Amino acid sequence: MPRESLTIRIPLAALLLWTLLAAAGCQTGRTGWTIGPQTQEEIWAILCIELRGPKRFQLAEKYAQAFKQVPGLKANLVQVLSDEDRAAIYYGRYLRVYGGEEGGERYKPNPLRDLELIRSLQFEGSDVWPFILASMDMLPTYRSSHPEWDLTNVDGYWSLHVAVFYNTETMRSRRMAAEEYCRYLRQQGEEAYFHHAPARSSVYLGVYPFGAVAEMQRENALAGRVTTTMSIVDPDMSDAQKRFPISLHNGHKRFDIHRDPRTGEVKERTPTPSFPVIIPRAQRQRAALEER
Repeated sequence: MPRESLTIRIPLAALLLWTLLAAAGCQTGRTGWTIGPQTQEEIWAILCIELRGPKRFQLAEKYAQAFKQVPGLKANLVQVLSDEDRAAIYYGRYLRVYGGEEGGERYKPNPLRDLELIRSLQFEGSDVWPFILASMDMLPTYRSSHPEWDLTNVDGYWSLHVAVFYNTETMRSRRMAAEEYCRYLRQQGEEAYFHHAPARSSVYLGVYPFGAVAEMQRENALAGRVTTTMSIVDPDMSDAQKRFPISLHNGHKRFDIHRDPRTGEVKERTPTPSFPVIIPRAQRQRAALEER
Protein backbone atom coordinates (compact mmCIF):
# COMPACT_ATOMS: atom_id res chain seq x y z
CA MET A 1 0.00 0.00 0.00
CA PRO A 2 1.47 3.37 -0.95
CA ARG A 3 2.61 5.55 1.91
CA GLU A 4 3.31 9.23 2.25
CA SER A 5 3.96 11.57 5.13
CA LEU A 6 2.09 14.57 6.40
CA THR A 7 2.99 16.81 9.30
CA ILE A 8 -0.03 17.97 11.26
CA ARG A 9 0.77 21.06 13.30
CA ILE A 10 -1.24 20.20 16.41
CA PRO A 11 0.83 20.74 19.59
CA LEU A 12 0.90 17.77 21.96
CA ALA A 13 -0.97 18.85 25.06
CA ALA A 14 0.75 16.25 27.24
CA LEU A 15 4.13 17.92 26.74
CA LEU A 16 5.15 21.52 27.10
CA LEU A 17 6.03 21.53 23.39
CA TRP A 18 6.91 23.85 21.45
CA THR A 19 5.45 27.23 20.91
CA LEU A 20 9.04 28.37 20.83
CA LEU A 21 9.07 27.02 17.27
CA ALA A 22 6.29 29.24 16.04
CA ALA A 23 7.66 32.76 16.32
CA ALA A 24 10.15 35.04 18.00
CA GLY A 25 9.25 36.40 21.40
CA CYS A 26 8.90 34.80 24.79
CA GLN A 27 6.89 31.61 24.96
CA THR A 28 5.88 29.72 28.07
CA GLY A 29 5.20 25.97 28.17
CA ARG A 30 2.75 24.20 30.38
CA THR A 31 5.42 23.44 32.96
CA GLY A 32 6.14 27.14 33.39
CA TRP A 33 9.62 27.47 31.94
CA THR A 34 10.18 30.17 29.36
CA ILE A 35 12.12 30.35 26.11
CA GLY A 36 13.29 33.72 24.92
CA PRO A 37 13.51 34.97 21.34
CA GLN A 38 14.93 32.66 18.72
CA THR A 39 18.54 33.14 17.77
CA GLN A 40 20.18 32.77 14.39
CA GLU A 41 22.35 29.73 15.11
CA GLU A 42 23.52 28.99 11.60
CA ILE A 43 25.77 31.46 9.85
CA TRP A 44 26.97 30.21 6.47
CA ALA A 45 30.09 31.25 4.61
CA ILE A 46 32.37 30.02 1.86
CA LEU A 47 35.07 27.73 3.22
CA CYS A 48 37.96 28.79 0.98
CA ILE A 49 40.71 26.51 2.28
CA GLU A 50 41.73 24.44 5.30
CA LEU A 51 45.37 24.44 6.38
CA ARG A 52 47.16 21.97 8.63
CA GLY A 53 50.69 21.64 9.88
CA PRO A 54 52.99 23.72 12.10
CA LYS A 55 52.87 26.80 9.83
CA ARG A 56 49.09 26.81 9.33
CA PHE A 57 48.45 29.98 11.36
CA GLN A 58 51.07 32.09 9.58
CA LEU A 59 49.99 30.79 6.17
CA ALA A 60 46.30 31.42 6.93
CA GLU A 61 46.99 35.04 7.86
CA LYS A 62 49.04 35.49 4.70
CA TYR A 63 46.21 34.08 2.57
CA ALA A 64 43.65 36.21 4.40
CA GLN A 65 45.59 39.40 3.69
CA ALA A 66 45.80 38.44 0.01
CA PHE A 67 42.02 37.78 -0.07
CA LYS A 68 41.36 41.26 1.26
CA GLN A 69 43.11 42.73 -1.77
CA VAL A 70 41.09 40.81 -4.37
CA PRO A 71 38.82 43.07 -6.46
CA GLY A 72 35.21 41.93 -6.04
CA LEU A 73 35.66 40.62 -2.50
CA LYS A 74 34.92 42.62 0.65
CA ALA A 75 37.81 42.75 3.10
CA ASN A 76 35.52 42.84 6.14
CA LEU A 77 33.97 39.48 5.12
CA VAL A 78 37.29 37.60 5.20
CA GLN A 79 37.74 35.61 8.41
CA VAL A 80 40.31 33.15 9.80
CA LEU A 81 39.08 30.55 12.29
CA SER A 82 41.35 27.98 13.90
CA ASP A 83 41.37 25.16 16.42
CA GLU A 84 43.98 22.69 17.67
CA ASP A 85 44.32 20.89 14.32
CA ARG A 86 43.62 23.37 11.56
CA ALA A 87 43.26 26.94 10.42
CA ALA A 88 40.57 27.83 7.89
CA ILE A 89 39.73 30.86 5.79
CA TYR A 90 36.06 31.74 5.39
CA TYR A 91 34.49 34.41 3.23
CA GLY A 92 31.06 36.03 3.35
CA ARG A 93 27.87 35.80 5.37
CA TYR A 94 24.89 34.01 3.86
CA LEU A 95 21.44 33.12 5.12
CA ARG A 96 20.38 29.59 4.33
CA VAL A 97 16.73 29.44 3.29
CA TYR A 98 15.22 26.07 4.07
CA GLY A 99 12.40 24.30 2.31
CA GLY A 100 11.55 22.05 5.24
CA GLU A 101 12.92 18.74 6.51
CA GLU A 102 13.42 17.18 3.09
CA GLY A 103 13.06 20.19 0.81
CA GLY A 104 15.80 21.98 -1.03
CA GLU A 105 17.61 25.06 0.17
CA ARG A 106 19.20 28.19 -1.20
CA TYR A 107 21.20 31.09 0.15
CA LYS A 108 20.66 34.83 0.43
CA PRO A 109 22.49 36.57 -1.08
CA ASN A 110 23.28 34.13 -3.88
CA PRO A 111 26.91 33.00 -3.29
CA LEU A 112 27.49 31.69 -6.83
CA ARG A 113 29.45 34.72 -8.05
CA ASP A 114 31.66 34.73 -4.94
CA LEU A 115 32.24 30.98 -5.20
CA GLU A 116 33.27 31.20 -8.85
CA LEU A 117 35.62 34.09 -8.14
CA ILE A 118 37.30 32.38 -5.18
CA ARG A 119 37.71 29.09 -7.03
CA SER A 120 39.37 30.89 -9.94
CA LEU A 121 42.06 32.58 -7.81
CA GLN A 122 45.69 31.68 -8.51
CA PHE A 123 49.02 32.62 -7.07
CA GLU A 124 50.84 35.05 -9.29
CA GLY A 125 53.11 33.20 -11.74
CA SER A 126 51.64 29.82 -10.80
CA ASP A 127 49.28 27.37 -12.46
CA VAL A 128 47.95 26.20 -9.06
CA TRP A 129 44.36 26.96 -8.04
CA PRO A 130 44.55 26.44 -4.24
CA PHE A 131 40.90 27.39 -3.67
CA ILE A 132 39.33 25.23 -6.39
CA LEU A 133 37.51 23.16 -3.73
CA ALA A 134 35.92 26.15 -1.99
CA SER A 135 32.40 25.29 -0.84
CA MET A 136 29.55 26.46 1.36
CA ASP A 137 29.98 25.59 5.01
CA MET A 138 28.46 26.61 8.31
CA LEU A 139 30.72 28.71 10.49
CA PRO A 140 31.73 26.65 13.56
CA THR A 141 30.42 29.24 15.99
CA TYR A 142 27.65 27.29 17.78
CA ARG A 143 28.55 26.06 21.26
CA SER A 144 26.35 23.65 23.14
CA SER A 145 25.30 24.63 26.64
CA HIS A 146 25.37 20.94 27.69
CA PRO A 147 28.03 19.06 25.69
CA GLU A 148 27.82 16.19 28.18
CA TRP A 149 24.38 15.34 26.74
CA ASP A 150 25.74 14.94 23.20
CA LEU A 151 25.18 11.39 21.97
CA THR A 152 28.21 11.56 19.67
CA ASN A 153 30.72 10.04 22.08
CA VAL A 154 28.44 8.06 24.39
CA ASP A 155 29.33 4.41 24.96
CA GLY A 156 26.66 1.84 24.15
CA TYR A 157 25.03 0.55 20.99
CA TRP A 158 21.38 1.60 20.71
CA SER A 159 19.27 4.60 21.68
CA LEU A 160 15.61 5.48 21.08
CA HIS A 161 14.85 8.33 18.64
CA VAL A 162 11.96 10.41 20.01
CA ALA A 163 12.22 13.79 18.23
CA VAL A 164 13.84 15.62 15.33
CA PHE A 165 14.19 19.37 14.75
CA TYR A 166 15.09 21.12 11.50
CA ASN A 167 15.15 24.72 10.41
CA THR A 168 12.35 26.21 8.34
CA GLU A 169 11.39 29.68 7.21
CA THR A 170 9.90 30.40 10.64
CA MET A 171 12.13 28.26 12.89
CA ARG A 172 15.89 28.75 12.80
CA SER A 173 16.98 27.44 16.18
CA ARG A 174 16.87 23.69 15.71
CA ARG A 175 19.95 23.09 17.89
CA MET A 176 18.58 25.12 20.76
CA ALA A 177 15.17 23.45 20.39
CA ALA A 178 16.69 19.96 20.55
CA GLU A 179 18.83 20.81 23.55
CA GLU A 180 15.95 22.48 25.38
CA TYR A 181 13.73 19.45 24.79
CA CYS A 182 16.57 17.26 26.02
CA ARG A 183 16.81 19.43 29.15
CA TYR A 184 13.05 19.19 29.70
CA LEU A 185 13.11 15.39 29.43
CA ARG A 186 15.98 15.18 31.89
CA GLN A 187 14.01 17.32 34.33
CA GLN A 188 11.30 14.65 34.07
CA GLY A 189 13.83 11.96 35.03
CA GLU A 190 14.59 10.67 31.53
CA GLU A 191 18.10 9.85 30.29
CA ALA A 192 17.91 12.10 27.24
CA TYR A 193 20.59 12.95 24.67
CA PHE A 194 20.83 15.11 21.56
CA HIS A 195 22.79 14.80 18.34
CA HIS A 196 23.40 17.60 15.82
CA ALA A 197 23.72 16.46 12.21
CA PRO A 198 24.48 18.90 9.35
CA ALA A 199 20.79 19.72 8.74
CA ARG A 200 18.86 18.10 11.60
CA SER A 201 19.07 17.83 15.37
CA SER A 202 17.61 14.76 17.05
CA VAL A 203 16.72 13.78 20.61
CA TYR A 204 17.13 10.28 22.01
CA LEU A 205 16.27 8.36 25.16
CA GLY A 206 18.55 5.93 26.94
CA VAL A 207 21.66 3.94 26.07
CA TYR A 208 21.23 0.23 25.44
CA PRO A 209 23.54 -2.70 24.60
CA PHE A 210 23.93 -4.47 21.27
CA GLY A 211 21.41 -7.16 22.19
CA ALA A 212 18.62 -4.67 22.94
CA VAL A 213 17.36 -4.85 19.36
CA ALA A 214 16.96 -7.90 17.14
CA GLU A 215 17.75 -7.18 13.49
CA MET A 216 16.22 -9.54 10.95
CA GLN A 217 17.03 -9.47 7.24
CA ARG A 218 14.82 -10.84 4.52
CA GLU A 219 15.91 -11.22 0.93
CA ASN A 220 13.44 -10.71 -1.89
CA ALA A 221 14.99 -12.66 -4.74
CA LEU A 222 12.53 -11.35 -7.31
CA ALA A 223 13.08 -7.70 -6.43
CA GLY A 224 16.78 -8.19 -5.72
CA ARG A 225 16.47 -6.36 -2.39
CA VAL A 226 17.22 -7.12 1.23
CA THR A 227 14.95 -5.57 3.83
CA THR A 228 15.92 -5.21 7.48
CA THR A 229 13.38 -5.09 10.28
CA MET A 230 14.24 -4.19 13.87
CA SER A 231 12.43 -5.45 16.93
CA ILE A 232 13.07 -4.11 20.43
CA VAL A 233 13.68 -6.98 22.86
CA ASP A 234 15.24 -5.11 25.81
CA PRO A 235 12.54 -4.52 28.48
CA ASP A 236 13.91 -1.10 29.51
CA MET A 237 13.99 0.11 25.91
CA SER A 238 10.52 -1.31 25.35
CA ASP A 239 9.24 0.62 28.40
CA ALA A 240 10.83 3.82 27.03
CA GLN A 241 9.03 3.35 23.72
CA LYS A 242 5.74 2.86 25.57
CA ARG A 243 6.28 6.18 27.36
CA PHE A 244 7.31 7.90 24.11
CA PRO A 245 5.65 6.03 21.25
CA ILE A 246 5.83 8.94 18.78
CA SER A 247 8.83 10.53 17.07
CA LEU A 248 8.06 14.26 16.98
CA HIS A 249 8.91 16.58 14.09
CA ASN A 250 9.60 20.12 15.27
CA GLY A 251 7.47 19.42 18.31
CA HIS A 252 4.44 18.13 16.39
CA LYS A 253 2.99 14.82 15.34
CA ARG A 254 3.83 13.71 11.84
CA PHE A 255 1.51 11.20 10.23
CA ASP A 256 2.22 8.47 7.70
CA ILE A 257 -0.63 8.43 5.20
CA HIS A 258 -1.77 5.03 3.90
CA ARG A 259 -3.82 5.09 0.70
CA ASP A 260 -5.75 2.47 -1.21
CA PRO A 261 -3.49 1.54 -4.17
CA ARG A 262 -6.49 1.33 -6.49
CA THR A 263 -8.56 4.36 -5.54
CA GLY A 264 -5.99 6.60 -3.87
CA GLU A 265 -8.39 7.04 -0.96
CA VAL A 266 -6.84 7.66 2.46
CA LYS A 267 -7.33 4.53 4.53
CA GLU A 268 -5.30 5.28 7.61
CA ARG A 269 -3.13 7.94 9.25
CA THR A 270 -0.59 6.72 11.78
CA PRO A 271 1.80 8.91 13.80
CA THR A 272 5.47 8.38 13.00
CA PRO A 273 6.67 6.04 15.77
CA SER A 274 9.80 6.37 17.88
CA PHE A 275 12.49 3.95 16.74
CA PRO A 276 15.89 2.53 17.73
CA VAL A 277 19.08 3.94 16.22
CA ILE A 278 22.72 2.94 16.48
CA ILE A 279 24.74 5.38 18.60
CA PRO A 280 27.34 7.35 16.55
CA ARG A 281 30.39 5.82 18.26
CA ALA A 282 29.01 2.32 17.67
CA GLN A 283 28.27 3.27 14.05
CA ARG A 284 31.90 4.28 13.55
CA GLN A 285 33.15 1.07 15.10
CA ARG A 286 30.74 -0.98 13.00
CA ALA A 287 31.82 0.79 9.81
CA ALA A 288 35.49 0.21 10.64
CA LEU A 289 34.87 -3.53 11.08
CA GLU A 290 32.96 -3.77 7.80
CA GLU A 291 35.85 -2.12 5.94
CA ARG A 292 38.28 -4.81 7.06
